Amino acid sequence: MSAKGQHNCVLCNTELESKEALQAHFRKHANKEIDTRGKAVKTKKENDTQCDMCGKTFESVTATIRHRFKVHPNSPTKFFCHYCGMQFPLKTHRDNHQTSHDSSESKRTELHKKCEDCDVLFYNGKALDYHCRSIHKRMVHLFQPIATPPPSNKIKVNSMNDALSVYYCHLCGAEYVIKFNLQRHLERAHTQEEREAVPEDLIKCTVCAALFCSKRAYEVHNTYHQPNDLYVTSEQQRLQTVTKVDQDFDIRRVEGVAEKYVPKDNTPKRLAKSWHKLKRTQNVEVRQTDYSSSDDEPGATNDSSDSDSELPLKQRICS
Repeated sequence: MSAKGQHNCVLCNTELESKEALQAHFRKHANKEIDTRGKAVKTKKENDTQCDMCGKTFESVTATIRHRFKVHPNSPTKFFCHYCGMQFPLKTHRDNHQTSHDSSESKRTELHKKCEDCDVLFYNGKALDYHCRSIHKRMVHLFQPIATPPPSNKIKVNSMNDALSVYYCHLCGAEYVIKFNLQRHLERAHTQEEREAVPEDLIKCTVCAALFCSKRAYEVHNTYHQPNDLYVTSEQQRLQTVTKVDQDFDIRRVEGVAEKYVPKDNTPKRLAKSWHKLKRTQNVEVRQTDYSSSDDEPGATNDSSDSDSELPLKQRICS
């Protein structure tokens, strides 16, 4: 029993100095602002994210995802975009992503497809196909990756001063420095029919020797060229210069069958004048293209430079 002049909460036994204070205290219990011990209840902040498995909240998305895969690694709950088939670690990520799609597609029930393996509904056949390939047939693609062209003669240097080969999409001209990203692009942006179609002819870039199946792809590719780009003049230089090489790529295993598709007389000429100068990068000679003046065609290499590139490195430097 409370001493005279004291007002104790019957829920948490907190002592209050007045009847009015006790009433205010009770209202906090009713509004769930304090728990049965009289402690303040932590309210969810606007930026907090919630685990879809157990409801626990975290102050960052990164912490939520880390919790998701550490505490619930075997949870069968998955979040797929019904419009394109992509998978997301959190429901809120999936829901936010789906707002980028046309919602009217979800109403065309005649196009809806259901996955036979996991019973997930997709709004079109393309989404279901991507879902099956990326989720249920992932191991198959690890052993049978999407085929890509060899890298072009251009190389890039990243912020860590690593020289990297440059890969390109022969169908649309997009450029990548990571081969896996190009493979993912080919899989998502181009159909299997496009990827496997035999081109009527190929257009060869006069600057970096990349090959393209259409004039449009070639034009897009040219927008990636910059005056200070660096180029190797042989595969020997690439092996010496590039510090990170895809292990599944070996230029010696690539047959030069693409050359027969290249027209001999109608190769587009993007540049009327250019000249080539040698520059040493990481103790290896590379060709730097400057678009100011020259008597040679862009990307052309004379006989003397070709033969020099085959000489030992020390002999080239000393000569």
